[in-house]
Amino acid sequence: MEEECHVGSQARELSSGAFPEKPIAMVTHAQAWDSTRERRISYLARPKVNHQIICNRISVYWTDKLPSKTHRFTVPALTPRQAELSQSKKIYQGFEENRSFPIWPVSAASIRAVTSPRVKELAQPKLVSSAWEADRPVYTRVSKGARTAAARERTTHLAKPKKWDFSAKLDTPSTPPQSITLFTRTEYLARPKTEHPSYLHDKPVRWAVSAGTRNAVLSARLSELARPKVRKQIFEGYNPYRISSAALHAEASARLQELSTPQRVRKKRL
Repeated sequence: MEEECHVGSQARELSSGAFPEKPIAMVTHAQAWDSTRERRISYLARPKVNHQIICNRISVYWTDKLPSKTHRFTVPALTPRQAELSQSKKIYQGFEENRSFPIWPVSAASIRAVTSPRVKELAQPKLVSSAWEADRPVYTRVSKGARTAAARERTTHLAKPKKWDFSAKLDTPSTPPQSITLFTRTEYLARPKTEHPSYLHDKPVRWAVSAGTRNAVLSARLSELARPKVRKQIFEGYNPYRISSAALHAEASARLQELSTPQRVRKKRL
């Protein structure tokens, strides 16, 4: 059976003059459906199981015997290693708190110490790589020779843009050459790509209507199907909830009755 937790006191509400609220039902565990005791729709109408709240159930920590009355809770026991790790870190023994002056005397051994060659080598700053170059400035400085240079005739000829006339080639599709030997490899690769013979261009917006379409005669069946379906409004007597006589006298087949029979759900083992 399902357990329910009722919140609030109805006696206080009646004494204060307020109407008692409906108790909040929280199902603590689910139960398998039994077809002999209740209907399927009643089982499905039950509230959802709340697994987070357990009412009227005392938490226990024993399985074989009852605990003593002296201890109603779990007594923690630490191992020696855990007790050692739980101790706070001790301060260094040679630590001096609040030193009198920030400058302290240097020992004689530190003053007379001689630096070894290895320490001198490690003390040298790291050198920059020989391949390193500083950032190039945004504004490049043009040399005097570049400013006074004069272009040669060949350079001027190469600097002129090429003029191409593609209008004639696009209107008349070119045919591939019968022999590539008539062209050089560069000239053959430079030729524009031709369209595929089966390619169809976009259909124009306006096109001619055939004579058969213009002189076509509509049949009686097409005229009947072309008419819009007449529907009455609700205020004109139209009943949208009317059920046909065929639907009222319909009988479900054996297969439908078999599929509509609810199946027994087995309780999952936790």
